[in-house]
Amino acid sequence: MKNILALPRVMLGTWPTPLQPTNQLSRQLGCQFWIKREDMTGLGGGGNKARKLEFQLGQAIKDGATHIITTGAVQSNHAQLTAAAARKLGLKPHLVLSGQPDKQRRGNLYLDHLMDSEITFVSPPADRPPLEVINEAMVQVAKTITSQGGTPCIIPEGGTDALGTIGYILAVQELVQQISSMQMDAKRILIAVATGTCGTHAGLIAGASIIPNNFEILGVSVSGNTDIKKEKTARIASETLKLAGYEQTIDEGQVWIEDGFIGSRYADITEACRSAIHLTARSEGIFLDPVYTGKAMAALIHMGEKGQLTNYDAVIFIHTGGFPLLFNYDYAIL
Repeated sequence: MKNILALPRVMLGTWPTPLQPTNQLSRQLGCQFWIKREDMTGLGGGGNKARKLEFQLGQAIKDGATHIITTGAVQSNHAQLTAAAARKLGLKPHLVLSGQPDKQRRGNLYLDHLMDSEITFVSPPADRPPLEVINEAMVQVAKTITSQGGTPCIIPEGGTDALGTIGYILAVQELVQQISSMQMDAKRILIAVATGTCGTHAGLIAGASIIPNNFEILGVSVSGNTDIKKEKTARIASETLKLAGYEQTIDEGQVWIEDGFIGSRYADITEACRSAIHLTARSEGIFLDPVYTGKAMAALIHMGEKGQLTNYDAVIFIHTGGFPLLFNYDYAIL
């Protein structure tokens, strides 16, 4: 696909990830409901970030990197997967995590320590933008590594940049091929995904703009300001298309974000999210997390109850992973 094949890439995941029908959920939601199992990528605790890291670490290897630095919250799925990818490639992970850990090492943080990741915890002051402080901390870590003779590579929060987002253009191509091979009789398909740092959502939109399909892309927000998210998603999608060698651009009007399921703040476990986790586990034996996928599924359940999913011939839920988070939030879910 134009410039994509020329980009450095390392293989980190097992592709294609399964596209699975759901008999119980389909009946309950009143539509033909499928789950794209991005939680089964085969790297670390599983999850969508593997697609992004294949290109980001491909470039890092080309540049001679010895250390990989990234950031996220204390329980970041992205940070955990980045550490796993680094270890798989013989590189050293350094995680700059926002916040302070509980005394117990649970969930993703447990896996970070299991992989012997170097970890720096940062608590941004209230009078400064948190990501600005975190980025400064990553730069300082990189300087220290360089002074010690290493070659650092910084991966942005969520792996969200044009290079990483390329991976989700390929995911759209993969999904189209799977639908074709299954001879799915669907003229109008809703694709739904949780959107946090916006990269996966942007990649799906970018891919859908250049690969023949009948998709509508819905991002279910898990945090932040929706207008800012729409601008960022459109910008990242356009930058990704340019990097891939395409002239198309995406504007904010092409970005569909549902923001009614966030709760009071990022990582707040809402009752709708808790119910969605229970329903999916007890209907399909599939586990969602309380920060991302649980909230995205809650939005779809609500749409199903309102009869809004009957407008589609099929609904495909992108399961972005997050399974380790259940072991940090178990007390609040059961």
